Order: sequence, then structure tokens, then C-alpha cells
Amino acid sequence: MFNIVGILVALMLAQMGRGQGVIVGWESVAAAAGAMLGVLAFHYSVASHLIERFQLIKLRLAATPPDAPPELRPQLYRERELLLRRVPLFRLGVDALILALFAMDVFVFGWTDFVAKVWRVPMHLDLLPQLLPYFAMLAASWVGQYRIERRVRGSDWRPWRFAAFQARANLLTVMPIAVIYAAWWALLTFVPVIEDLRSSFAFLEIAMQMALVVVLSFFVPLVVRLILPGGPLPDGRLRRRLETYARDHKLRVSQILVWRTGSRMFATAFVIGLLAPFRYVFITDALLKRLNEDELVAVFAHEMGHVKHRHLWWLLAFIISFTVVLLGLMHGLHMLLPGPNYEYLGMAVLVLYAYWVFGYVSRRFERQADDYAAQTTSPELISQVFLKLGMDNPVAMKKSGWRHFSLEQRVREIILAKAHPEVKRIFRAELWRGLAAGIGVTLLAALLLIQPVREDVVSGLATYELNQFDRARVEDAGPARLQELRERTLARTRAMGRLDEDYLAVSLWYAGVVEGLSGQDTDSLDQLAATLNTRRQEADTQEEREDWLRQLRELEATRVAISRAREKGTSFFEEYEAERIHRGLRSAD
Repeated sequence: MFNIVGILVALMLAQMGRGQGVIVGWESVAAAAGAMLGVLAFHYSVASHLIERFQLIKLRLAATPPDAPPELRPQLYRERELLLRRVPLFRLGVDALILALFAMDVFVFGWTDFVAKVWRVPMHLDLLPQLLPYFAMLAASWVGQYRIERRVRGSDWRPWRFAAFQARANLLTVMPIAVIYAAWWALLTFVPVIEDLRSSFAFLEIAMQMALVVVLSFFVPLVVRLILPGGPLPDGRLRRRLETYARDHKLRVSQILVWRTGSRMFATAFVIGLLAPFRYVFITDALLKRLNEDELVAVFAHEMGHVKHRHLWWLLAFIISFTVVLLGLMHGLHMLLPGPNYEYLGMAVLVLYAYWVFGYVSRRFERQADDYAAQTTSPELISQVFLKLGMDNPVAMKKSGWRHFSLEQRVREIILAKAHPEVKRIFRAELWRGLAAGIGVTLLAALLLIQPVREDVVSGLATYELNQFDRARVEDAGPARLQELRERTLARTRAMGRLDEDYLAVSLWYAGVVEGLSGQDTDSLDQLAATLNTRRQEADTQEEREDWLRQLRELEATRVAISRAREKGTSFFEEYEAERIHRGLRSAD
């Protein structure tokens, strides 16, 4: 249901594909439409094959005579079980196909660039348009998936209810990300100082976006409540028992809600909300129909186990960890691997980290919540819930998932913990090993970031002061203010020059710009020009000589921009970008 990994991978592909498109135009739309039709045809045809095989096994079972060989009927049951187990694998294969086609749309047909250049959607508001082909293919796959759910799994979905359910589930995943992007766009648009800081400090944007994630995560449950259909659990004996349970165990919940899925097959519950005023427990209508009152209390106790052990806070910590690990990976791999390929390897390693470490910990969080439910209700009751759910879904009874052990294993571990309480220490040790691995990887990534963050702070301060000096000059802030900003910029620039040789060249450029805009001789630019000419003459290859020549042309554009900015009283940076475009040093786009 919650296609979290697929959406995150699609988002990564869209971001990495910015500026990489080979064909950018209305061909991008045609390619997206063709991919959607391809997914529809493929999923529909393979679904028809699976349905035919399932119906054939069903007919063979019905036609098996009483005097048939005793091994025939068990063999047919095994074939049916194997087919049911292959359905999730087939769904996984379709998801992989959709991601592959989406990558083609992005990197070959330039969908991300099409959204930016043809539709002219502003950056940070383009998340949903960027993912439009992905969601279109996902929606096309629902046609075949619906047929499988109805004919193989025996679901009672109606077509429109199935489509609405899938749409809400995916919207539930992507909407918090879209809200964070939109909030960041609003800050950049309506708070000018944020844009100045963002252009100066490379890591500041990431830090502020993570701060937005933390702040908005407190209010995400409100969005979830608006997206999912349903309402509060009706007043009655069950609601009073659940509220009494939470009160007796000193666990606060804002509301207990019924999620009306429209299907008797989707029986589940979950809790969401870091803070009690925004904490909700959702119980599907199918679960309410399938379980008795005592069993529903046990399910509620399991969800309260997540609250008791602060699993939702750990989830937020993992989200922050993913960002730190990604940044550390990018920096470490950039030092080890030449060229741009380190970015793709970094993304792949991050996905593996998220899958293995977070999946390992998440499964043990579920075990811990099971244990809490067993302690506060009874082991027999929570086991009975899993057995009852497994009777209607034999695949889930035996199959482990990314975030859950199989129902069979969960029942076995509940019984084992009751018979041998000392085994709980082993379970706790496993959980803390996983958490320690996540913490260790995060700290290692943070250590890799110490040097680049230090360089970003020092160089960012110089860039920010230069921007403020240029803006104050355009706004005619007065001689005293300009002199103060000039001295501060030069001090920051000297500090940047002490970082290393590359930053020394940048510091000479900054100092030359300040000197020129102040009406002084541009000695720093002359010194930089002499250095560039020397390196050009000492270059070993034609490619290196071309690169140094380009930097000399950039230096000439700087001198022209300084002169025009002083004559017209305009921004140096605007004049500099205009001159670079005029000289063909950068694209007008």
C-alpha cells in the first residue's frame, strides 16, 4: 500500500536528472504517455496469465475425484500457495519496471527539464509535476492489480474504491514531502535574507530543510487525517475500553479513527503523531468487522507499544540520519572516485542502508510492540489476532516483509517469550545492535562532514558579506556602512584564502571585486590573472590549457562587470552574469 521506497527512488531520479535530458520538448509528454500505455498493456496481459493459472488450479481442485491419488490434492494446494507467493514478487517487478521507464523519461526524454523549461514550474514547487509520469504509470498498473485482487485474492473491492484507496495511499506518502518543498519555496520567495544565505552556504539549505521536516512532522497527522476517509470511532463500549486502556497506561491519544477502506480484506491499524495533541490511531473498517472486542483491545495495545517505546521519534531520527549519511557518502566518494558517477553510487548505498538497517530495526520495533501488547493484555490474545488474520492471508502468515516479521514468526516469538522470559534480553540486544549500527554509521558520516562544513562556513561568510556589500552599494547605504561592510568582507575573504590553494584563488577574486567596486586599483585581480597565466603555460594537456583560458575570460568578464556596475549603480552580480552570457561563458537558460 504505502509505496514509500518507490516514491523516494523516483524523487531521487527526478532530482539527479535535472539538466541531463537528451530530448527536451513535447516529445517528453509523448514518451511519458507511451510508458504509461506500456505498463498498462504489460500488467494487464501478465495479470490475465496469473488469473488463468489460478482459475485452472481451482477447477482442478474442484474436479478432483474422491478416489484420486492422495498426493494429488496436496500438490494442487502447493501450486496455489506458490502462485499466491509469486503475486507480491510480480508486483515488485512491475514497480521496478515503472522506475526503469521513469528513469528513461527523465534522462533520455528530459521530463524534469521539460517541467522547468517548457512548463516553467518554479523550483521547489515542481515536485508533483516531476513525478507525474511515475504516478501515471502507477495508476495504469492498478488496472491489472485490481483484476488480481478480485480474481486471485478474492478481494471485494469495487473499481472506484480500489482506485481511490490506492490514490490516497500514495498521496499520503508524497504529500508531506510536497508540503516541505512548498514551505521552502515560500521562505525563499518572501524572505530575501534566506535566499542570500542559501546562495552563500551550501549546507545551510539542507539544514533548514531538515528543520522544516522536524517542525512539519508534528503536523503531518493532520494532513493524514484529511486525506484518509473515515471519522472518529463511534461512542460505545469498545471506544470506552480503548480510552480507558490508554488512560490506565498513561498514554495520550488525541483521537481514535476508523479508516473506511471499503474492503473486507484490508485489515490493519496504525498510530501516527509525535505529540499527544496530534496523535491518532487509525483502525480500518475491515479490522473492526473481523475481530472481536478483546482482540481489538490487543491491537490497540500493540499501537500503544509504539508510543510507549517512542518508535515514532526513532523514525524521525532515522529520517535525519538518512540525510547525514547521504551527505557523508557524497563527500567521501567524491574524494575516492573521479567524475560524476560517485553520486549514483552514493544514492545506491543510501538505499541499501535504508533498506537493511532501518528494515532490521523496524522489524524489531514491531516485535517490541507485540511484547508490550502481550504484557498489558495477554500473549494468547495478541497471538489469536495474528492467527485470525493469517487464516485469511496465508502468504502473510509465512512471509516476512521489509518492516514486519511473518505472522507465524511473531506468534512463535510471543509464545517463546512467555515460556522463557530470558529470551527478551536477546530480543532487546538485537534491537540495540541495529540502533547502534544506525547511530555508528550516522556518526561516521558526520565525521566525514567536519572538514567540508568548516570550509562551507568560512567561504559562506565571505560570500554572504560580499553579497551584502554589493546590495548596500546599490541601495546607497552611506559611506560609513559601506566602509564597514568592505572591511568585514575583506577580513572574511582573507580567512577563506587560508583554507587551501583553490580557496586562495577565490579569495583573490572576491578581494578584487571589492577593490574595483570601491574605486580602487584591482591589484588582487591582477595577481590572480598572473597566477592563471602561469598555470596555463605550465599545463600538460590542451584540455587543461583550455580550462585555464576559460578562467582568464571569466576574469575579463569580471572587470567589465565591475566597470558597468560602478557606472550605472547596478548590482555587480547581475552585470557579471549578463557579461558571461554575452561572452558565451554560460547558457542564457
